[in-house]
Amino acid sequence: MEKQRHILLAYLGRSVLLALVMATPVALLYADIQILGDSVGEWSLVELTQIGFLVATVLAFVRLARAREDERGFAVLAAGFFGCMLIRELDAVWDLVFRGLWPILVAAVASACLGYALRRGRQTLAATASFLVSRSNAVMTIGLVLLLVYSRLFGMTTLWHGLLAENYVRVFKNAAEECTELLGYSLIMAAALTYAAQRVRERRRALAGSRQEGHDSPLLQASIARRAGTRG
Repeated sequence: MEKQRHILLAYLGRSVLLALVMATPVALLYADIQILGDSVGEWSLVELTQIGFLVATVLAFVRLARAREDERGFAVLAAGFFGCMLIRELDAVWDLVFRGLWPILVAAVASACLGYALRRGRQTLAATASFLVSRSNAVMTIGLVLLLVYSRLFGMTTLWHGLLAENYVRVFKNAAEECTELLGYSLIMAAALTYAAQRVRERRRALAGSRQEGHDSPLLQASIARRAGTRG
């Protein structure tokens, strides 16, 4: 009975969390339009939250790389991938330095992270395989498909021209596209944070277990007893 109740509560918790993730983009879009009077521009709440979620995703994989040496190649590769997406999202900032800077930064980050991952080829492959069979990968894949495929198709200008005809206003298309992108970023961040936390927690448990086994080993206990006898 206790096990079934635990399963039910865990399911309800995940459902509530997923509902909050799905509602966040719409809530921010509503705040942009109704409270801030913004048209989902470059520095709207929706856009800024996208950047914040990308930063959190990158930091999650950086944390994983620092905590687990055996997964460092994969974690660096994943952090580099989402770091490149972050650089692209901030293209307006890099254009203040000079136009066309962001592709150079993307190339530099991608080359460095890919080179590092390839040097640790076997470890990178093993860690990547571990991620691909995890539940977090399923969530992240949905987020990436939403971000890179669905939002692009849903945001096609010809689609909205055909729907609205002479009533077409670009802000409608932008709002729908950016809101869908934010949903993708939300799922990606949730998957990255969950996976990184789980793997770091597993590492800590393994280290704690090995320390406990070492402390409880017969040789160590005999050594402690001999020292105690010598002192006595």
